[in-house]
Parts: sequence; C-alpha cells; structure tokens
Amino acid sequence: MLLLEAATRTGWIDRNQMVAPSEILAHVAAIIPSTHFVTDLTRTSVTILAAFALGVLGGVPLGVLLWRVRVVGRVLEPFIVTGYAMPTLLFYPILVAVLGLNAGPIIVIASTMALIPIALTTMVALGDVKPVLHKLARSVDASRRQQYFKVLFPAATPLIFPGIKLGFIYAVIGTIAMEFILASKGLGFRAGFMYRELYVADMWAYIAIVVVFSIAVNSALGLAERAIRRDML
Repeated sequence: MLLLEAATRTGWIDRNQMVAPSEILAHVAAIIPSTHFVTDLTRTSVTILAAFALGVLGGVPLGVLLWRVRVVGRVLEPFIVTGYAMPTLLFYPILVAVLGLNAGPIIVIASTMALIPIALTTMVALGDVKPVLHKLARSVDASRRQQYFKVLFPAATPLIFPGIKLGFIYAVIGTIAMEFILASKGLGFRAGFMYRELYVADMWAYIAIVVVFSIAVNSALGLAERAIRRDML
C-alpha cells in the first residue's frame, strides 16, 4: 500500500489510471454520508437480496427434481451446466421489453446466475445422503414432508450450503456487473458513471466500497457456513 502511495504521488503511475490510496480513502469518507450513496446502496442491496431469494426458491426445488427424477436430471444437467458459460447479458433487451426499464431485468439475470450452483449442489448433496438415513426415515413411517425436512435436508445441508454461498456471490457479481453497464442507480452504476466521466478518484472510491461490501458479505456467509457445519458435528 505504501509502495502504491509512493508510486502515485511521484508520478510513476499516471493519475488518469490510479490515484493514491489516501486520496481514495478521503473520497470514500466524502461519499458515504451523501444522500445518493444511501440510495445506491439500498438499490444494490435490495436487488442482490431479491436475486438471491429467487435463486434459492428456484434452485433448491430444481435440485430436488434433478435428484428425485433421475431421467430429468440426466437430460437437464448438461444444459444447466452449460448455463455457466452462457452470456446472460444478451437476454437483457428481451427482458427490458417484457419487464420494462427498471431493476426487474437485472434481478432476473442475477437470480439465474445464482440458481445454477444452488440447483447443482442440491442435487449432488441429496445424492450423497447415506442410504441408511433413507431406511431410517421409512422405518419410522415418516411422511414425504418429514423425510425431506427432518432427515434429507438436515443431512445434506453441509453440502448444500456451499452452493447457496456460491449462489449469493453470483447474485452480487451479476447485480454489480449489470448495474455497471445498464442501470441508472446502484453502486455498480455509480462506479461506471465515474469511469465514463473520468472522475478517477471517485471511480476508485466506489470500487473500494464494492470490494469492502463483497468481503463483508463473504465473511458473513463464511461464519454462517462454519456455524452450520459445527452444529452438524
């Protein structure tokens, strides 16, 4: 950090590309109390949470279907895996035509990115549940609902949660990336706006804010994952 500070202060690094870390911190301190920052943070947080919720609500049942109906799993799994490499951004014009110019298209694209890892890890996790647990559930005459919520999901949670964590990360990436290019509000939009208007210091300040936000989210998910694994031991 000190080397970067010296390099930017002495001109080794062009100010049009990078400013000193101390200057970035000063701009972060000026941005955070502003009204538009609260608006952008709220917009980005709501979009991420909505995309993640849709990813979970769609991904877990899809994973159960892929595991439960083996034929469906064998047919759909290659297409779902291919979804990782699909540039979902190309569907944005169609989604805008259907949903309008608002946060809807971004939520749909980010939730699709979140859904894929959640569905695949749910399928793998349920398939990895020990057969003796299936026999145990049947031996006590558990209903289908009890089998899932009392036996299968608790046993599969340590393997499902990494997929949910990955899904949340994809929701963050999808939201910030889409805002950077296409949105009119949000942290990603603001960083892209500063980039296009050549406000280099403000651009790096917003990048720093997004990085800190991502680290905080990842740390919270890591703590939740460790707590779940500890409870399962």
